Formats: sequence, structure tokens, C-alpha cells
Amino acid sequence: MIDGESVVHELVLPASVEEVFAMFVDPALLITWIGITAELEPRPGGRFRFEVMPGQHCEGSFVTVEPPHRLVFTWGWTEPDMGVPPGSSTVDVTLSSLDRTQTRLRLVHTGLDGGAPRHLHDDGWNRFLSRLHAALGDGPTPKYPSELPADRLPILTRDE
Repeated sequence: MIDGESVVHELVLPASVEEVFAMFVDPALLITWIGITAELEPRPGGRFRFEVMPGQHCEGSFVTVEPPHRLVFTWGWTEPDMGVPPGSSTVDVTLSSLDRTQTRLRLVHTGLDGGAPRHLHDDGWNRFLSRLHAALGDGPTPKYPSELPADRLPILTRDE
């Protein structure tokens, strides 16, 4: 959802906090839910880059890495048409354990200028977080977000 200047998503995932954290910092796991290739250096100042679809690259750097509860990384696109240059926005991910098999994820994406980038990223995070949920045990994960059936999107529990 869009909350003022930020895109905010919260959901409960069917995995431990350590498993969810790994999905953001291990390139092989990241590409199971967001992208097709990834280059990650999960340390402050380390590289954050993935190819979401052929020719579309998101890149930035890790700012905060506090396993297994928090990650902050900068975010942007190498394609000028996206309107969000590499590293120009920030994604803050907080994970809290509900029990050994469930984790609450809160994602806050800031620094997105104007309405269109916010709405595009809100929709994108909705789709990708649905894929993350699926990758963690809720069924097969489609190859690209456009392949995600519309009825899968409501699995997110968002504060609206």
C-alpha cells in the first residue's frame, strides 16, 4: 500500500526468520522469487543487483545488514524509463519471528518521487512478495510476476 511518500507492505510468511532473511541475501534464493540473475554482497556498502527480466536490472547497495532481523538497501533501475535511477530509493526490510515456522515481514520503500513510480513499485512489491510467500512453501513459483494468477495476490496481509 502507499502510505504518504512510502510504499509499505506487511505479511506473514510460512518460514523461520533465518530462512526469510536468506531469501534476501543469497543470490540463488533471491532469484526464486525476484529476478533471473543476482549479484549480492550482503554487507554495508556491498553490491545489490539483480536482473528482474531479460534486460531489466535493479541495482543499489546494502546499507544495513543485521542478520536475521533487518536489511536496508538502496534501489533503482538501470533503465532511465523507470524513473528511479540506481541507488536513488531505499528499501527497509524488518523481520520478526512469530514462532519457529512463521515470520512477519515489514517492507518500507522510500524515496520514490511522484505518483507513477510509487504505484508501479507498490504493484511490483505486491507481486514479488506473493512469489516470496510461494517460494517459502505455499506452492510453485511462476517464472515471472506477470504469470502470477490474480487470485494469488490476496495472500498478502497488509495494513490498509
